[in-house]
Amino acid sequence: MVELEKPRTLRRPSAVVLAAFVAGVVPFALHAWAALHGSFAQDDFVVTYRAAAAGPFDPAFLFQDYHGHLQPGGFFLAAVLTWWAPLNFALLMAPLLVMRVLAMVLFWCFLVRCFGRRWAILVPFTVFTASTLLLVPTLWWSFGSQLVPVVLAAAGAVHAHVRYLADGGRWWLGVFAWTLFGLAFYEKAALIPVLLAGVTVLLGQSLRDHVRYWAGHAVLLAGFVVGFLVLTTSQVGTGASPLSAGTVADLTGRMLGDTLLPGLVGGPWSGAGAGATWAPPPFLVVVALVVAAVVVVVAGVRVGGRRAWAAWLLLAALFAVDVGLLTLTRLREVGPAAGDDPRYVADLALVAALCGAFAFLPRAEVAPSGGKRERPIAVIACVLLLASSAVGFSRLSPALRFEHSGQYVANVRAAVAADPDLVFFDTFVPSDVVHEWFGADSRASRVVGLLPGTHFDQPTSRMHQLDATGTPHRITGVDPVSRGVPGPVPGCGYAIGETPSRIPLDTAVLGRHLLKVDYYTSDGGEGLVDRTPVWFQAGLHSLYLPVDGLFDSIAVRLSSPGAPVCVAKIEVGQPMS
Repeated sequence: MVELEKPRTLRRPSAVVLAAFVAGVVPFALHAWAALHGSFAQDDFVVTYRAAAAGPFDPAFLFQDYHGHLQPGGFFLAAVLTWWAPLNFALLMAPLLVMRVLAMVLFWCFLVRCFGRRWAILVPFTVFTASTLLLVPTLWWSFGSQLVPVVLAAAGAVHAHVRYLADGGRWWLGVFAWTLFGLAFYEKAALIPVLLAGVTVLLGQSLRDHVRYWAGHAVLLAGFVVGFLVLTTSQVGTGASPLSAGTVADLTGRMLGDTLLPGLVGGPWSGAGAGATWAPPPFLVVVALVVAAVVVVVAGVRVGGRRAWAAWLLLAALFAVDVGLLTLTRLREVGPAAGDDPRYVADLALVAALCGAFAFLPRAEVAPSGGKRERPIAVIACVLLLASSAVGFSRLSPALRFEHSGQYVANVRAAVAADPDLVFFDTFVPSDVVHEWFGADSRASRVVGLLPGTHFDQPTSRMHQLDATGTPHRITGVDPVSRGVPGPVPGCGYAIGETPSRIPLDTAVLGRHLLKVDYYTSDGGEGLVDRTPVWFQAGLHSLYLPVDGLFDSIAVRLSSPGAPVCVAKIEVGQPMS
């Protein structure tokens, strides 16, 4: 008789894996809900407008110098998703959420491979998954599209790196692929090879054992630096704030005590500050966090010895790089208050978790299962981190969901859906939607002009204007700065036919204004007003048309034979509603 093979049963996940699943899912769920219910703001609108105009395969768009940043990956992502569904914020955030999940999985695999599947690795894993340094600022898509891919690239690179050191083979291809992926989104990915070198030392291996491997990293970085310098302008900032040892020390203290240390444990719990910054924690809280950090460092040294010293040195070195970059690029422009912005140290969440693991935990082959007290200590620490993160995130996240901006877009979308024939006079949007320092990019036509069915600055008898909430109001007239000189034809004004007529203004006009033309005709017909094609409706009507430039007369004519158009009145000025 042939013995039938018994069906295979699925292995039940271990308790530590289930705990890791909870430690990853809880903060991710909070972040995903806030991200999917957030909105565009500031640079988001600028990038999506340019993406729609250029498309995903325009090298000039992909490799543009965007305020000193080179990010073709983010621009490509924006172009593809804007083409798919313009101004759909949830769709734009979806790839970042997927990348975040992949980063968590890869970091967990890295911890398991280095230290074994033990309860102690839950603590650095939870520090990474629950850190508000990653959860909060990435709600802003423009920054999230830079940082999240770099965090994923770093997690993927260190995982592939330890596999390469242990097994050799073609794992080095994965390391270089992840590094290139990160460099396509954010120049801080240039620090990934530094992190890999630090991990090599922490694993007790010599850098001299893989000379060609590190030479490849050097060539890659050199190529990136050359390309970056060629394609972008200097990032060295200028401004009124003095650059001195005192201001640098103030900046460093803020970055450490106000931002990095609270962010690693789920804070700060004092709420959001101005712009993208965090409100500094109370002084006593900062002191307590610094003392706790010193205790952790000392405890790590007592447990890990030289390995812990190397781990803390790696973290300190990368923190010093962040301080140096911020000093050169933003300190003189913004001042030490820039240290309260989590964006400038957010990349250290992964580094801190990794370095903490190396400081406290021996390699997997030394102590794969951990001590008896490891489980309750790890569980308590993780629960406290998750609770702290939930409180901190609930206080910090509303500021970066940009609810006013979302309401502005929603109101325009609803108004256009209710009346597809709406035409808007283009104006600047509120500064908290897109700041005026963006110039023309802060006009409504560029902010919400990608919404299907929107029309701006077209000739119409019913012109509307958007208020600060994105609600349209019908323009009822203009506050004139100039008027047309009365016409010579009694009861008509200017009789307009196919021959061009120039209607003089009583005052020359300079700049952007709204032109209002009151006219009468017995039959509709096509015409031109200030070289813009218009349609004259039969009867008595008003025509609104935006004008811009320097002029002292308005040209009007019919495009084809027809009944004359009597232009009774012309006014140029700002709209009234």
